[in-house]
Amino acid sequence: MIQATDLTLPCLVHDLNNVFQTLLEAADLLADDPQWAPVSAAILRSIERGKGITDSMQQVEQAPAPFETILQNAIAFAEDSLIGGRGPGVRFVSQVEPGIELRRTWAWERVLINLFSNAMRAMPDGGTIFISARTLDGRAEIVVRDEGAGIAPEVLADLFRPHVSTKARGGLGLHIVETIVHQDDGEVHASNRPDGRGAEFRITLPAEKPIIRAAHV
Repeated sequence: MIQATDLTLPCLVHDLNNVFQTLLEAADLLADDPQWAPVSAAILRSIERGKGITDSMQQVEQAPAPFETILQNAIAFAEDSLIGGRGPGVRFVSQVEPGIELRRTWAWERVLINLFSNAMRAMPDGGTIFISARTLDGRAEIVVRDEGAGIAPEVLADLFRPHVSTKARGGLGLHIVETIVHQDDGEVHASNRPDGRGAEFRITLPAEKPIIRAAHV
């Protein structure tokens, strides 16, 4: 009989690490074949991100990281999902103010990855995802825009609630985004772009949550 203590977070993390180890061994085998080497590298990067997520679930202390680094890691994950032509052509354009660092780096990668995944599904024929980050009136502001069809009016008001989605399955990604943002006392708002060329997600954080450093000259 399964005991309640067998389902505690440390035990679940232990089981996930066993899964990661199996995937790691499979990726090592694929790496020996030049044809599959890019796939192997993508699997290895995903394993590393998975381990990072389990660390963040256990609240393992992490040093703050530059937003540029968090963004690059999230973009790499999104691009890995397109390996082998399994999706439309998507490019990323970013404009990031130097000096913004975030705590809980794995959590913030999850925020961006979920926003990127949402944007990619909204652009079945491909397009551009625009990301900006800046400081404004003592707050950090992060904006992600896509070139999709926009957000349907019937779901816009409840977009961040669990299982609210225009897809038959899913609807947790944006709820995860809102949960992580609120944990850092931030706010996230969704809207359709005024020019009618897609959706926009705007995140604002109080100054004490990001670490805003002066840019190096």
